[in-house]
Amino acid sequence: MSTIRKIRRKHVTSPIRAFTLLESLLTLSVTCFLILTFSVTFQKTVHVIRGELFVLQFEMILKNQQTQAVTNAEPRSLSALNGIVKVNGANQPVPKETQFSDFDITFKENGNLQSIKEAKIVISLPYEGGKQITYQLQLGSGQYKKTTS
Repeated sequence: MSTIRKIRRKHVTSPIRAFTLLESLLTLSVTCFLILTFSVTFQKTVHVIRGELFVLQFEMILKNQQTQAVTNAEPRSLSALNGIVKVNGANQPVPKETQFSDFDITFKENGNLQSIKEAKIVISLPYEGGKQITYQLQLGSGQYKKTTS
């Protein structure tokens, strides 16, 4: 009998405690709040980064079109209409994190612009508080001036 009493004492002296329903709900709600907070912040960061990466990609496309016009000695075009960017008539995928103003640019065989009419490109980044990036292309040199507001 003494062994049975020892076993019972062990169970009595070291009871297993668990969370109550109220503690479980409180822990669950705090965890959900933290996960949702970090999730929203992470999503906003992803949108900002996507917008910035596409702006960098667009700059490379702009420089590449000018370089190819000189290298291949043929005119190259770059345009946007209703938010759809076209490079030599082919659609370029544009993420929803960027919005383009309408423009139509044609580089001549020497890399200069064909006309001054649409030599201004405005890109809006709505996920960055309406940040706007403006490219003002210059005649003759084919260079551009980038301003951010």
